Amino acid sequence: MCHSVEVSGLFTAEGSRQLINYPDADAALPIHDPQRGVVWIPWGRRSQEHGELPATGWLQGEGVVPEGWDRFNPASVLARVARFMEMTHDGEPRWFDVEDGKLLQCVLLRHGHEQRVYVVTTEAPDEQHRSWPLTRGHRSKGRLAALM
Repeated sequence: MCHSVEVSGLFTAEGSRQLINYPDADAALPIHDPQRGVVWIPWGRRSQEHGELPATGWLQGEGVVPEGWDRFNPASVLARVARFMEMTHDGEPRWFDVEDGKLLQCVLLRHGHEQRVYVVTTEAPDEQHRSWPLTRGHRSKGRLAALM
């Protein structure tokens, strides 16, 4: 379920590598905004955090919005990450590079002044993992078809 990501290069201070772990309360993802460049937005909501948006960090099923999420005006966005970490069924962390020219597909939800991004997941490419983050080319436009 993409528990961690690594961001590096232009998107971090001094181009250093930065690990972002979903369980951390300050976890945020660098979202590509065509007008403003890269904007850091909180990654999901943990159950102990105050807020109205869903208490999770993922949207499973390739972007099919669960019942009730449409009231949060879901929008398709892309996160710029270098690699991501998935846990195997045995609890072993494994890191995977994001293919050149690809970004993590996410959904941005808003409620009042609260906004958060959720990583879209799909079926894992192997039997060792439960799910897999969906990636898209950086020139993707518009909203996910399932959100229209």
